[in-house]
Amino acid sequence: MTHVVLTGFMAVGKTAVGKRLARKLDRSFIDTDHVIEQRAGMPVARIFEKRGEAAFRTLEREVVAGLDADPPAVIATGGGTFVDARNQDRLHELGIVVCLVTSLETVLERAGRGTKRPLAAGASREKLESLYNERMEAYRRADVLVETDGLSVEQSVGRVLKMIGPRLRSDAATERGVS
Repeated sequence: MTHVVLTGFMAVGKTAVGKRLARKLDRSFIDTDHVIEQRAGMPVARIFEKRGEAAFRTLEREVVAGLDADPPAVIATGGGTFVDARNQDRLHELGIVVCLVTSLETVLERAGRGTKRPLAAGASREKLESLYNERMEAYRRADVLVETDGLSVEQSVGRVLKMIGPRLRSDAATERGVS
């Protein structure tokens, strides 16, 4: 069996969709940002503030490199995780990489709701749009892109399952020795 890895820009719903998807698939849920926070003993925003983005990205690479192949889980990554080539390679090794995509307008609305996103804090629309467009280049390297704009979490999970279901069934059949 294989992991389901969720990637995408900040505020696209990776954590919310990931938790619900994990329940539906009866798998554990891993949020790489949460793992980083546990290791660092502080929230992501504080890591950025105290140590800088480069130190955060180093922690992020270490967490991704250390992800176990078993048991299969649903893994939600941070918005910038998949931009790093080593992370991309490792996440592809671990399973199906699904990029959740939503409009920049939706991202701007959601990202403005809290202080958990250090790259959004105080950023202009132009800066976020530039970052969004820059990262989309990397996100297109995911195995599957799933548009979630205007969908509820449940609808987004349904769309993800529809897109990856055949591959998950194929992996399960292969594991059981069925062709």
